[in-house]
Formats: sequence, C-alpha cells, structure tokens
Amino acid sequence: MALVHNCIIRAMNSIYIQAPLIPSSEYKSFISYSLSVFQGLGAHHGGEEEIFFPELEKWTGEKGIMDTNIAQHEAFHTSLLAWGKWLENVAKTPANFDGHECTTLMDQFIAPLSTHLADEIPSLVSLSRYCAVLDDKLKGMMKAEGDKVMAAMSKTTQLPAFLLNHDITFEGGIHVFPPIPALVSWTLRQCFGRWNASWWKFSAVGFDGQPRELLFVKN
Repeated sequence: MALVHNCIIRAMNSIYIQAPLIPSSEYKSFISYSLSVFQGLGAHHGGEEEIFFPELEKWTGEKGIMDTNIAQHEAFHTSLLAWGKWLENVAKTPANFDGHECTTLMDQFIAPLSTHLADEIPSLVSLSRYCAVLDDKLKGMMKAEGDKVMAAMSKTTQLPAFLLNHDITFEGGIHVFPPIPALVSWTLRQCFGRWNASWWKFSAVGFDGQPRELLFVKN
C-alpha cells in the first residue's frame, strides 16, 4: 500500500509542480496525463471501499473497522471530483487550460489527501492486533483488490500513471511492484506505456523505472 501511495504522491507532485510552466503546445498531452492520474486515484480508492475494506470487516468481525479511512476519502472526494471535472472540460478545448487554475483546484484537496495517504499506512499496521485471523489472509485480500483494480484500468491510458511514477530504486530496489511477473511488468511499462508516450513525459519516472528530473520546472 505504501508503494501505491508513493506513486500517487509522485504523480500529484509532478502535476502540481509542472502545471504553471506547461507551454501551450503541451496542454493537450498534460491534460491527458493529469486525467489519467485522477482516474487512477479514483480506481484505487474505489477498490478499497468495494473490495478491501468489506473483506477486512468480514474477517475481523469488527463493523466499521475502516470507517476512519472512508471518512478521509470523503474529506477530499468533492474537491477531487471538481478538479477531475475541470480537466474533462478543458480536455475538450485544450487551449483553455490554465496551470494556475489547475493548482488552485488541487489546493482544495491536496491537504486532506496527504493526510489520508500518511494515516492509512499506520491504520493498516494496527491490524496486527488481528494477526491470528488475518495472518494468512491480508496479503491475499490486498492482492485481490490490486488485481481487480489493475484489470479495470486501461493499459494504455491509466495504468502507466502508476507504473511511470514507481521508482524501482526505492529502498535499494527491494520491492516488486506491482506484484506481477517481471516480464509482465516490463511489457506494461515499456510496450503499453509507449502507446501514449507524449503523456508520460511529465511523469517522475522513466520507462526504465529510474527516477528523473521533471521536464518543466523553474530554473
């Protein structure tokens, strides 16, 4: 989960930092990139609420065990949707894109989103009190959610938003993410990811999985 959150953080940072500096010739591609991040975040949180959290309630027997996490989702839901709706509208007329308006809209949800991304990890760690019943199930539950969310995402317009914001060198490269065969991961990044290559030039990580400098930053 922390790796997924890291991807979200890198993606959001890449949008927020670059938005005011994007030249008009890149508006269309940048809007598409931003929309892919918005859609990917929605798919991630939808998967948690529809699959992962209900399974936790089922196996722990504790009703509302993840209610705090759901409340945190709700805290930024409306403002996040407003940003997504704005992106969808400017996608119809890219010339109307305004980087400062983009960051102003993001300012409405960034703080509660950041709080949630930080708080959710210790909330999951706290489930260790249920180790007797979850020890052999938690990993499977998280994999089931991840598999379903990944399967629902477009391999050319949404999934790369995560794959191209995952730093394979993080913590010495000890993590296998996503938890799929290396060849499949390579194919998703190197082949499917290049389908809309003009979008992913704004990501924080290259096709090789290595972190890189953002393309549009202040000197």
